Amino acid sequence: MNRRKFITNAGKAAASMVAAPYLLPSGRLFAASGSRVANHVIFVLFAGGIRNQESVKQQYLANQGLPTQGNVMPNMLAGAPPTQNLVYNPWNPVLSQPLSQQGTLFSELRYSQGPTGHYNGHTVAMTGNYTETGLNLNVNPEFPTLFEYYRKHSDPAKSALNAWWLSEGLGPYPSLNYSRHIEYGPQYGANYLRPATTFGNLGDNFLKEALNYQPDDVQRLHKLTHFLNSNFDRSGMDAGGVINNEEDRQRVKAFITGILNGTIPFEWPTPTGTQQGVSGDLLNIGAAWKVLEAFQPELMVINTFNLDICHSNFTGYIDFLHKADYGIGWLWNKIQGPEGAALGLKDDTILICMPEHGRNMQPNQLRDQNQLAAYDHTSDQNSREVFSLIVGPPGKVKQGQVVGNTSNPVGESIDIVPTIAHILGFKDDIPGGLLPGRALTEAFA
Repeated sequence: MNRRKFITNAGKAAASMVAAPYLLPSGRLFAASGSRVANHVIFVLFAGGIRNQESVKQQYLANQGLPTQGNVMPNMLAGAPPTQNLVYNPWNPVLSQPLSQQGTLFSELRYSQGPTGHYNGHTVAMTGNYTETGLNLNVNPEFPTLFEYYRKHSDPAKSALNAWWLSEGLGPYPSLNYSRHIEYGPQYGANYLRPATTFGNLGDNFLKEALNYQPDDVQRLHKLTHFLNSNFDRSGMDAGGVINNEEDRQRVKAFITGILNGTIPFEWPTPTGTQQGVSGDLLNIGAAWKVLEAFQPELMVINTFNLDICHSNFTGYIDFLHKADYGIGWLWNKIQGPEGAALGLKDDTILICMPEHGRNMQPNQLRDQNQLAAYDHTSDQNSREVFSLIVGPPGKVKQGQVVGNTSNPVGESIDIVPTIAHILGFKDDIPGGLLPGRALTEAFA
């Protein structure tokens, strides 16, 4: 806390005769009421690339030469669904009120710099810094991740059980739970989980057969096998990487084995509660709820990745976009329901959603089974257009507000990290020069 802010807060406290500042065990001075907006943040990073045309602009197939528009994301966005030329199986919304009416929609943000690649998009969103890195995808990022900022600058310090990173897809994504920055690193990282690998048997043949290992993946698996075999007799305290203390390690072990052996029931985020229409993204979202249920972390990042099919299959892209929307609505419904209330999550959680990047305006040469054109993401202006949705309880987040438009974009991809730091109350403690973005304070009451 800087001097001016302390003097202001102390003056307010003295004038109102509320509570005097006090010293925490670390010796740092805080106001007794704290400075958080909420105690839990869930960041959903829509990976694979989403065009604003099919999401917030609700143009559906209008760009495919068909005069059909409509909203394929009814849990997140307000708007009527398409009524003709349906290329997906519509699921009735799980929410009675779309998330855009339960928070603030930044309808036009910008991914302003650097390649619009998947690793780049993830790194930008999770470090708050643009990056040109696009070759060595298995190196931890240069700048600290939001997990490191959270764990280092929260007072009292938080354990790794309070920070979780769940990704769909392997590749470089496990490397994003901490950076190689000299002042941060694995001691401040998050617990990483890839549900499709850890709990893949839950999806029966669908998920098992969906794993398509490429030569690079096989090489990584061999390296992973060698690493595990080499460290079989070592403890987590001396094997490197993110460290959980012994008690927390046992809790994580009991959690994973409980799901695998069925003593912790897994819930699928589908309309019927069955595995019909399940995807890797929905498995990831379902696993996120089990982590919330078991540990109530203050910070969680989830990504989806099935949407990357848009490179060759626009029909599949629309279907996965619709299902991911349902999964996010299902997760919020859990958080705001009786189960979330019992866990202390209801009315104390803020949900943030943002695509990693957009996709091109012009299609490539590929056509799918419905003769719909596919789209890549090659850093054209359209692939730099994204949106963000910040959802939370009234009194903390402004309800039903839309900020920005195509001609007047508000915010950038690098603004999510400082926004989360603002919500969890540690933004002012991050050293200057590390975060070029700003908190999207327009969203907060």
